[in-house]
This record gives sequence, structure tokens and C-alpha cells, in this order.
Amino acid sequence: MKRVILILISLLLFIIDNTFMPFLAIKGVYPSLLIIFALSYSIINGYYEAILIGVFAGLLQDIYFFNGFGINALSNMCICLIGAKIGENIFKEKSFAPVISIFILSILKGIIMFVILFTLNIRINYFNIPFVALYNMIITIFVYKKIYNFSLKPYMKNSRNF
Repeated sequence: MKRVILILISLLLFIIDNTFMPFLAIKGVYPSLLIIFALSYSIINGYYEAILIGVFAGLLQDIYFFNGFGINALSNMCICLIGAKIGENIFKEKSFAPVISIFILSILKGIIMFVILFTLNIRINYFNIPFVALYNMIITIFVYKKIYNFSLKPYMKNSRNF
């Protein structure tokens, strides 16, 4: 049940990211709700969940990324794993550390994407990276507590292990 809910939420956020969020762009920069959710969920739930949500979110983003399939999946998995490590050492109930972490991890994702694409001789506008991270951080301020409370729901806990 938990996996189905995560897949549906990820698909919904992916659709919102690609249809509605460009209308909220400021100077061509808009946040990624899917990354915000994936990072928040990783910080709250640990390594295994970080790998699953990071790779799945990255594969969804790779659908619209024509320059190389799998690059988003790799970068999202890396930053979600770092987010899970950060989540081990912070108070998850408080939102300050996760908000700052998501800002830093969003910058790190942009740097990872830039380095990979630079080595493939594909140029991107790297000046937008800090602005996207700032926008992600502002959105995270408002949604982190909701994601945290959602993660505490009984149907989001592992009830069975196979």
C-alpha cells in the first residue's frame, strides 16, 4: 500500500511540475515539487526509502530530459542518500535543518547535473542553480511539516516485511 501511494504522489507531483509550475516561474526559474518531496521523504524515512524514491523520481524526470536518460535518476539517488544520512543526525520534527538541507542538496543536484553534462559536452545554464535551490527551499518551508505528518500515518509505516 505504501509503495502504491508513493508512486501515485510522485506521478501527481511530476505532472504538476511539468504543467503548472512553469506558470509560477520567476525569470524562467521554478521549483521542483517532486525533488522537494523526494528529499523530504528521504530525510524522514532513511536509506532504503531514499534509494527507491530518488531513483523513481529521477526516472520520471528523465522522461523529459532529452540529453541523457538516467542522469536524473543517478543524481536524485545520490542526493536522496545524502538526505537520508542527514536525517539520521537531525531532529526530523523540527523543520529548520531539513529546509536548509534541501537548499544545499538542491544546489548539489545542480552541480552534479552540471558536471555530468559538462563531461558529455552538453551546456546548460548553470546560473539558475542557486535560484532553483532558493525557490525549492521557500516551498519546503511550507510543505515539510505536511510531508512529515504524512510519513507518520499508519498506512505509511512498514507493516509487513517479506
